[in-house]
Amino acid sequence: MKITQEVKAFAIEQANRRCECTGSNCRHHLSGARCKRGLRGDDWKVYWRSEEGGMTRENIQAWCLDCFDNNFDVPREAVALLFLDIVGYDEIAREDHRQAVTLKSVLRDCAAAAANANKGRLVLDRLDDDILVEFPKGRHALHATQNVVPSFRDLVGRLNLAVPEIRGAIHYGEATRWRSGILVGEAVDLISQAAAVAEGGQVVVTAPAVPLIRLGIDLEPVSTDRLADQEVWALRI
Repeated sequence: MKITQEVKAFAIEQANRRCECTGSNCRHHLSGARCKRGLRGDDWKVYWRSEEGGMTRENIQAWCLDCFDNNFDVPREAVALLFLDIVGYDEIAREDHRQAVTLKSVLRDCAAAAANANKGRLVLDRLDDDILVEFPKGRHALHATQNVVPSFRDLVGRLNLAVPEIRGAIHYGEATRWRSGILVGEAVDLISQAAAVAEGGQVVVTAPAVPLIRLGIDLEPVSTDRLADQEVWALRI
């Protein structure tokens, strides 16, 4: 059956103008729950509900483009990632929520400025105090780290707030880029795990990122059983 405008109109009305995807690879909804996005303009596609249903209008679903791309041929690409967070953020938030929000905003602003100065891009879908920045090369991630931390400490000090420790990780690997620009995949999962290994004032560097930094800096080997098959080193910030 040819997908005509009439068939597409039937599909979107059948879906009540809401994305029908229930896949597990989409950020818009949990596995097994229908996506909540509305279908507007050209931001959607039709998809066969099942092979057994035959090529009929009733066997067509309407999906938003994000869900369609995230469940099918989404391109993967190699990126250098920098992950930063505030040590003890949860405790700070419990004691003074306003102060915690201020610290998070300052860190995000400093990371955005460092990203702009080092050919990077701030990935804005992190929760709590987490900051994720992508770069074309590992050395850009290192330079950004060296810019973010002093700027953060200076600005927080000017606000007369106690300056918390920052920790983070640098990793180089493959990630999937959604149409919205958000990065997901093994590289993103691994760098958040690596950052959890770091102590306050430390940035953990994974093995794939070490050769890309290529600078005369001291890297200390880190012994950990929390990262399977992944060697990591640490530098002081």
